[in-house]
Amino acid sequence: MNSTLLRWSEAMCCKAGKIAALAVTMLSLNAASVTADTDTTATLRGSVDIDNAVVTVVHEPTGLTKTQELGTGRNFSFTFLPVGGPYTISAKSGAMETTVSNAFLTLYQNPAVALSLSETMSEVVVYGQKLNSQGFGTGTTLDRYSMDGVPTVDRSIADFARLDPRVNINAASSNIQISAMGVNNRFNDFQIDGVSNNDPFGLNASGFGSLRNPISMDFVEQIAVDLTPFDVSRRGATGATIAVVTKSGSNEFDGSVYYTKRDEGNVGDLPNGNEFPVFEEEIFSATLSGPIIKDKLFFFVGYEEFEKTEPFAYGPAGSGAANESEVATADVFERIASIAQSRYGFDAGQFQNLSFPETAEEYTAKLDWNASDNHRFQALYRYKEELNVNNTGLNKFSTVSYTKPPETERYSFTYWGDLSDKLRVKARYTDYSFVEDAESGGGLIPHFTIDYQTADGSDEIEFGGEKYRGANYIEVANETFTLKVDYQMGEHLITAGIESFDGTVTNQFLARYNGEVDFDSIEDFEAGQWSYLRFQVPAAGVDALDTITANFDVEQLTYYLQDQWTVSDVLELQFGVRVDSLETPTRPVENAAFAERYGFTNAQAFDYTVVQPRASFSYNISEGIPEETLISSAIIRGGYGLFMGRFPNVWLGNAYSRPGPLSDYPRYRSFDDSIGAIPAGDPSFFWLNSPDSSYEIAAPGSNDRSQYVEDGFEAPSTWRGNIALDLIVGNGYEVTLEYNNDRVNEALGYTDPGNAVDGTLADGRTQYDGSGSLGLTNISEGGAEAFTLSMNKTWDTGLRLYAAYTNMDAEDVWNLTSSQAESNYGYQQRWGGNPTAATPSQYNVEHRLLAVLDYSRAFFGDNETRFSLIFNRQSGEPYSVTINTSRGLGSLAYGGYDLAYVPTSVNDNAVEFSSPEVAAAVMAHVDGSDLSRFKGSYAPRNAFTSPWITRMDIRITQEINLPEFASAIGENKALIYLDILNVGNLLDDDNGIVRDFRFNTSRQFDSSGTTDDGRIIYTGIDPDDNAQILFTEGKSSWEMRLGFKYKF
Repeated sequence: MNSTLLRWSEAMCCKAGKIAALAVTMLSLNAASVTADTDTTATLRGSVDIDNAVVTVVHEPTGLTKTQELGTGRNFSFTFLPVGGPYTISAKSGAMETTVSNAFLTLYQNPAVALSLSETMSEVVVYGQKLNSQGFGTGTTLDRYSMDGVPTVDRSIADFARLDPRVNINAASSNIQISAMGVNNRFNDFQIDGVSNNDPFGLNASGFGSLRNPISMDFVEQIAVDLTPFDVSRRGATGATIAVVTKSGSNEFDGSVYYTKRDEGNVGDLPNGNEFPVFEEEIFSATLSGPIIKDKLFFFVGYEEFEKTEPFAYGPAGSGAANESEVATADVFERIASIAQSRYGFDAGQFQNLSFPETAEEYTAKLDWNASDNHRFQALYRYKEELNVNNTGLNKFSTVSYTKPPETERYSFTYWGDLSDKLRVKARYTDYSFVEDAESGGGLIPHFTIDYQTADGSDEIEFGGEKYRGANYIEVANETFTLKVDYQMGEHLITAGIESFDGTVTNQFLARYNGEVDFDSIEDFEAGQWSYLRFQVPAAGVDALDTITANFDVEQLTYYLQDQWTVSDVLELQFGVRVDSLETPTRPVENAAFAERYGFTNAQAFDYTVVQPRASFSYNISEGIPEETLISSAIIRGGYGLFMGRFPNVWLGNAYSRPGPLSDYPRYRSFDDSIGAIPAGDPSFFWLNSPDSSYEIAAPGSNDRSQYVEDGFEAPSTWRGNIALDLIVGNGYEVTLEYNNDRVNEALGYTDPGNAVDGTLADGRTQYDGSGSLGLTNISEGGAEAFTLSMNKTWDTGLRLYAAYTNMDAEDVWNLTSSQAESNYGYQQRWGGNPTAATPSQYNVEHRLLAVLDYSRAFFGDNETRFSLIFNRQSGEPYSVTINTSRGLGSLAYGGYDLAYVPTSVNDNAVEFSSPEVAAAVMAHVDGSDLSRFKGSYAPRNAFTSPWITRMDIRITQEINLPEFASAIGENKALIYLDILNVGNLLDDDNGIVRDFRFNTSRQFDSSGTTDDGRIIYTGIDPDDNAQILFTEGKSSWEMRLGFKYKF
């Protein structure tokens, strides 16, 4: 069989005299493949060129040894091997023997091995690592040494995932949001040791099962980002599959202690020249691993503690904060606080110079037992508790903050067994639990908003209790069982498996339990004269929160079958099918009034099955390439298949928490005498407690509004394909050209069953009267394509360069950035009715250039000094231009989310300008911007792009070898890390600034509503409305961290 490229990772545990860790040796071998399933183990396949050979594989750190007698067959396979290494692979027949040593198995990589006994072959030692895509599909893998070279201040998984050129770390949010191929980050699947570790309910914007980083980076051995996992035994995603493998024990004792502390002195000034807000951060972590019984029983334990006071980058006009109010000064905020205290008896809190606590503590423990060479067991335990006070944001008092204290716990037990040379099995049981009881900073005081306006602009100032945390408790528990079988049949490796998942969700959530109250002015607030009121009360009484608590089960069954076929020396095929079935046995509470109005029930149980065929190939075309082309290796690989994605449970849970009969949810869009003004004193539940209020809780069954899931609803799924050409050219330059194509099969959206046309505005925009009911539905629009060119080169001097460019075009229909159906529906830029056509995704990054430069050398004895640099330049994210109104223009959008009509001139009959000056200002802005392209129509969703982003980060690592003090201890060293993010901003204050618009929406056209004949009233133009400068994690200000680690 002709050779294909083998890429193995160098052993990082080598002592003095080790080869430079980034040196790469190319070895031409063939007929083997390494893959990784969701169990994060590796499969080694290969061949020997003569009969009756005996192949032996030894995992050197633990002594695990596996042997196969091939007889007249020449193909071998070893499955469920631990990832990493080093491994020694040998073949023997009589007096003939050959060995490959120092080999590493890496997640999702697909090197090839062939062992030759027909000709003299001395021992081969291979080194190296690879940072670009591997195997049949698309992805990026980082081993421990690669991870150690990544500049990171936050020690976030996002800092490592961004090394795939198709990944974007969403800039429009201060949270970690990892988007791949322009897909909403909530559709990613994040795995720790083969088990999904996603947000168990769906309230975290990051999609992770934790508020901060999902796992300490000191616990991790490898990280992989995969976009097209064609192996059907692996759970897919319509976004990215991000997997980490944690460290395990070996026959040597290893450990580490890491500590770092920093504050505002380690961050550059704000773009306005003021000092960075006060904060303090401290991280401590420790790991220990080693043998309990040599070659048999091993342990790994890890602990990390994180403490931080979050900086606050918001303040009144004139405060010097990074993001200032438009017109509201400190005097305005102080006046509001004074009224809140003197009239209503509550403290509105602070509004500037704030800090918020954030803590995290996690434990990991792992036991590995090699009962024999054929039977291996593992027990794993993880626990994490966090505390985070949400950073409130612009124009908000501290009382609108809320506290989230999640706790997660997981344990799993795994068995791997070789029942014969050909038959291997894996079985795993996992138990997972999650609890979170969020609290509002302002308690049950209503969520107040004052629309403060002057001739120069306006601000919406918020204070009181947070409207979504008055009643918010979540508890999730689930169990997973997995059984996987591999069987070798000559050239075919047959894989079959079954997985079962049983989950229980408890969610007590009552939006606006404490009420949402708006005022048109400060004077109205002082008088208690509200202009908008909305609240929700349990039908059984204000204190009967247990009656509205949603409880439902989720059951999923998966089974799959696959054949990985070595067709010839140069061609390998993989094809299979995966079937995922999900159901919720418990139905939501039925709303009879809803069923009577619409003729179908809201109490739909979810029951769907998705059949996912997948096929992929790898074809070595090296032999047919003339030598004069300087191409020493060429492989074409690719595949196509259907991938079902995960999505937040909360979107299903809306049908259980908001079925209709369990609560009364009235809304008053203007002052109503039946409620009356807010009296002096405690404003909590004033609609029930005020002597002037005649409100009574509506009787159960009188409300015909429900949230539901449409009959026939299916999980999101996407057809994903890739085709790539991997080349080795010149003196070891690795070049890859790759094309990715995603096409939506089923995506998610919302529908209002009672939508009624309520007229048409003069600009052609249809007005609707919504019913208040919302259904989760499927749509079939959207997709993405990406072209990527990458190059990887390592020199013997210890220098390595990786560079990649991606051009991407991603489209979707719905933003889906919220947890509530109502918010997902309302916070959607639209032109009148429901969106139906795909437009650019807000996560799309059209151009991205990534470069990684890494250099290591022992300048001081045998103490390694390492310099790592990451350069990133990319186009900004798309955004929409909308009309700034307090209420939607009779459409289905919330205020500020109606797409802007662009006037043709000051005489355009579709609009009315409030003054000639406003008309002139609006048209001057239109004519001087890209809006001019859309005159006489509307600017489509996400038609504009934020400024380009350029950033360079560096890490300097100095190793200090210490004397060894015990024979059982391997390396003994100290390491000093210096990370500097956004070096360009350090050199020049005007560089490295990230500007965009909150929620990818620029509300440029100010409006007071519409005239009686349907013309939009434009009252001003504000190109900077909703604009923001991002400042966290190296955005817009340089950041520095000095860290210390002791390793043995």
